[in-house]
Amino acid sequence: MSKHVGTIIKQRLKSLQKTQGWLAEQASVSNTAVSKWIATGNISRAKAKEVAIILQISLDALLSEDTESEAAPAQSLSLIYVTADEMRMLTSYREASVMGRALIEAAIDSAPKAESVNLIARNNKP
Repeated sequence: MSKHVGTIIKQRLKSLQKTQGWLAEQASVSNTAVSKWIATGNISRAKAKEVAIILQISLDALLSEDTESEAAPAQSLSLIYVTADEMRMLTSYREASVMGRALIEAAIDSAPKAESVNLIARNNKP
């Protein structure tokens, strides 16, 4: 990893108006560890994942060498847990043709939101 990681952490803390001590507490590490991350850019992959979540940025933004995306908050990425059936649906959607996606999106848009939530709840009951 590079010093770029340290720069991203420092910039993101500044934009969140948080301190290194706050990050250390959130990540369950010492203040010295956070200082070393910032100074050297050396951070374990596991801690990098945790820090990215804490700082509300994508792991790619944290570890990227791209200076364009420095400390940009993750806009469309979120960590969610899905069932095997939901994962199959997501995979099917991603692999669908343009027409297939358009049909799926039209069905989603036309379904009442409350009905969709109830349908999901009914389908996920054991």
